[in-house]
Amino acid sequence: MTTVEDRLRPGTPDAALRPTPIAWPMILALAASKVVFQLATSDLYGAHRDEFYYLESGYHLAFGYVDNPPLVPWIYRVERAVFGHSVTSLAVVPALLGGVFVVVGALMAADLGGGRAAQGLCALVAWLGPLFLTTSHFLGTVSLDLLAWSLASWLVIRMVRSGNTRGWLAIGAVCGVGLLNKDTVLFWVVAAGTGLLLTRERRLLRSWWLVAGAAVAIVIALPNLIWEADHGWATLVFLRHLQAENSSSDLVQFVPVQLVLVAIGGTVLWIVALVALARRPEWRSQLWLAYGYGVAFVLLLALGGKAYYLGSWYLPLVAVGAVVVERSWSRVKLRLLVILTVVLGVLVAPYATPVLPPGAAVAAHLDTQNHDLGGMLGWPHVVGQIAAVADMLPPAARRQVVVMTDNYSEAGAVDFFGRPLGLPSAISGHNTFWLWGYGHPSPGVTVIAVGLPASFVHRYWSSVRLASTLGVGGPPIDPQERGAPIWICRGQRLPWAAIWPAAKHYG
Repeated sequence: MTTVEDRLRPGTPDAALRPTPIAWPMILALAASKVVFQLATSDLYGAHRDEFYYLESGYHLAFGYVDNPPLVPWIYRVERAVFGHSVTSLAVVPALLGGVFVVVGALMAADLGGGRAAQGLCALVAWLGPLFLTTSHFLGTVSLDLLAWSLASWLVIRMVRSGNTRGWLAIGAVCGVGLLNKDTVLFWVVAAGTGLLLTRERRLLRSWWLVAGAAVAIVIALPNLIWEADHGWATLVFLRHLQAENSSSDLVQFVPVQLVLVAIGGTVLWIVALVALARRPEWRSQLWLAYGYGVAFVLLLALGGKAYYLGSWYLPLVAVGAVVVERSWSRVKLRLLVILTVVLGVLVAPYATPVLPPGAAVAAHLDTQNHDLGGMLGWPHVVGQIAAVADMLPPAARRQVVVMTDNYSEAGAVDFFGRPLGLPSAISGHNTFWLWGYGHPSPGVTVIAVGLPASFVHRYWSSVRLASTLGVGGPPIDPQERGAPIWICRGQRLPWAAIWPAAKHYG
């Protein structure tokens, strides 16, 4: 007769957690509906401010950028080449990733022994969780970071169950690709490694396959490391500046945000999971997930990480919680949880992704409560205002005008929308735009300076006139841009080589 202790002995699969058949029709239907929803709402507001930067980065192919590794800009380069130049075309890849994420959640629940109810519940959270809605609407580094952490955790779950340490090769490949996307994968590595070390599953660490997996990760990530070394570890400088700018607000928000990242239904599930992992013998083989969550929580909180970084750990916990409630809750309670997950997920959706008309979202102050929503508003109007200022110039000045912006979103938006309006490519001192330089402007050109401080433009130009202010008239625009000045600057006091170092801003 097999006892609980027999099932929990290292190297012996836990019979209670053996994988179950996957409810493919249900899961694929949920994944497909997620993709359709994301594409249907893709151009309701417009492109996100970061997307313009990623697009421009894709035109400057490199193995690294000041604020992120190269994978996302590479994907934008391919996406634009395949699907064309439109806001909807930018939504294709993140929408597909959202569908994949739904499937991964269901597979994780199935591998933990969850049946149809557990798989469906985990898939619902992956569909409706606010963090998962936002990251499926536009492609950013967080979109791929969520997938990388979840895939790596799933592979460890499978390896714990099977005892087959060859799985470290696949985990190393996932981590290597994850590092080409976002350095926060290192938090997963430290948290997962510590979690395993603190449990009896530390046996998995005593394997040459772990060394081989680490080598695979290093080889994949090496080009980015070489780029960083060649550019004075620019990302570390950027991160120090970012932490100084945001650490106090991130610290205050860190704990409360954890309760809403995956919606209330998901929060119930990951709390249930932590309790079960700590108290129930049948879950002891996966206890590393609870320890790893604690380590990641403490690390990110102590280092001033953004609250949503920890969101990448939640899907495996949600999968555990879904299996626990499927086995131990009554059908009535389980149905109530499903209803709660769906209803509250739908109610919260307008906060996380474009659902309401732009005017209604602004009236409800959603654009200021969620900066990602606000970051999608009004960019064609912003560029139109800049073009209108350029049209005020005499024809000779108009032909040689330089557009210089305060941030990469303004510069990227000018490059995305500005050509049909007769605008040149923009320059900016913000992050990697600064590395790309100021081009070869002719002496004495007129500069349209967007969003730059008055002290800066008056220091370097003798004639400065406030020509317009962003957000005056027209549709709602990104709140971060409202009130930004548009200056017409003439009489340059110093050459660009002397101005450019002062324009540099990493943050």
